Amino acid sequence: MSRTAKVLEHTPFPHWMKTLDGLEKKHGVFRVVRFAAASSTGFLVNEAIVVMGVLVLYRTIKVPSFSQSGLNILGLDALALGIGDTVAFVINERVTVKGLGEEKRKGRLRWSIRWSEYQLTSLLGNAMVVGIQLSLFATTSLSPVFGNVVGALVSYPVTYVVSMHYVWRVRAFNKEPPESDALD
Repeated sequence: MSRTAKVLEHTPFPHWMKTLDGLEKKHGVFRVVRFAAASSTGFLVNEAIVVMGVLVLYRTIKVPSFSQSGLNILGLDALALGIGDTVAFVINERVTVKGLGEEKRKGRLRWSIRWSEYQLTSLLGNAMVVGIQLSLFATTSLSPVFGNVVGALVSYPVTYVVSMHYVWRVRAFNKEPPESDALD
């Protein structure tokens, strides 16, 4: 029994804590929630940059036609996604995966490698975000400010699973590292 379950053994609802503790051990439920919180923070930074950039470029969140502004939006997305992903990475390093997988290996070089890997693995999710955002803009004239939200929601599961496996070498839904990537 884990320390959390032992401490709460004599509380009115110990079975709930045991159940939650079991879910965390078996499936990493709280890690998924922590990753979502970190990703949400990174997304808020990303969204703030997109909103400010659109306001600076067009003086309103209503963006002119896709043909007139597609490249500006693409450049703005690249900047915003890079900064937002860096914020999410730092929070994930400090909170989500602390003491698990690759995060155990300290040092500036290892951190830089993980950051680079996170940026590369986020590229798949970011491509989904930009694709959805620009598709909604081109087909329905939905402002990129709002398309960014839809794209982020759709890409979250992909980003979570891919980054857990390739960046931190932790199974996405439990605490044990994959057998092929087990740490020494």
